[in-house]
Amino acid sequence: MTEFYIETNSFAAPFFSDKGCVYVTANSVAAALEMAADMYSHPAGLYSAVAYTSADAKNKGEKPLARWLCNHEAEKQRLTADKGSFSYLGHGVGDFEIDGVRHKVDRPREGSVVATP
Repeated sequence: MTEFYIETNSFAAPFFSDKGCVYVTANSVAAALEMAADMYSHPAGLYSAVAYTSADAKNKGEKPLARWLCNHEAEKQRLTADKGSFSYLGHGVGDFEIDGVRHKVDRPREGSVVATP
């Protein structure tokens, strides 16, 4: 079992994300992120989380080991991956426009562990 340092960001509450951090002991970084997501209790819900080997590693600028993204953000990133720039208009959780095209995301508050860029 390894201890991981995880930083969390809520959905906008009400105008911007609330940040938090937690230490989680797990067999893998993916398991630690899933545990952190399951434990998260902010009323706005979990938007994203990143895992590091330690708070010291994060503060020294090391890259995250992995991250957890809500389905809303994962879909936004998927839709904009090949764009150099784009316009974004949010209508609510799981409902947004990119370059004037509206998108609705199923289960926007759920999420999964994704690779770090």
